[in-house]
Amino acid sequence: MAIQERINDYWSKRADEFGDARYTDMQSEKRENWTRLIEAHLPDKRPLRALDVGTGAGFFSFILRDLGCEVTGIDYSGEMLKNAHKNCERLGYTDIRFLQMDAQNLEFEDGSFDFIFTRNVTWTLPDPATAYAEMLRVLSPGGRLMNADANYAAGFKVMDEKGWTEKAAEQANTQYAFPARSLEMLRERNEIAKSLYIAEEQRPIWDLRVLINHGVEHFWLDLDVNANIFGRHAANENPKLSPEFVLVGQKKQEDR
Repeated sequence: MAIQERINDYWSKRADEFGDARYTDMQSEKRENWTRLIEAHLPDKRPLRALDVGTGAGFFSFILRDLGCEVTGIDYSGEMLKNAHKNCERLGYTDIRFLQMDAQNLEFEDGSFDFIFTRNVTWTLPDPATAYAEMLRVLSPGGRLMNADANYAAGFKVMDEKGWTEKAAEQANTQYAFPARSLEMLRERNEIAKSLYIAEEQRPIWDLRVLINHGVEHFWLDLDVNANIFGRHAANENPKLSPEFVLVGQKKQEDR
């Protein structure tokens, strides 16, 4: 199986879990905290065209719509998008456009969006540098890209190499009822992570370098978003696994 389809198969199996979890999150403090953080970085332009890359079950598309954006959400997984549509019905959203699409090959014209949001997507991709290039291509001059992610691929690679996967599965079985937390699924996740070149990079330094090379000029960086969103600092027992960061970059304006 090609790596892209292997990745899709893994996340599609987790789609129902994510659908229910994100629906629950819409009723929680996480929604309010993410809303404040995103709102602080939206461009001033109105109306604001927003793209949610790797929308999953739609959580951030809903937040962007609540903030007044015209929202398009994309995901490679059709199963994830089924859950996004299901959550739209549950929550009463009727004007968000969801499309099945590869983040590494965006099917939009240049400059189609003023704000792009993505979370926990770049680490999962075979070629995240290409995804960044595509996001910046479809971002309008002066538009902003906001990426929340962590060095997960590196951390899961080390987890497997150190033999910690079995212990993690045992712990998960006592805390979660999701089949996706099984030993088989954790091993699959870690095997995928080991195959990704992002697992060998130091993040978010790598991200900054890529974005600078693609014409991003102004940056804002939070190296431990867990403290702001979840009210706690992330455990950092694995020295290669950084806490979740949020990186915001603004694309250069047209020639001034």
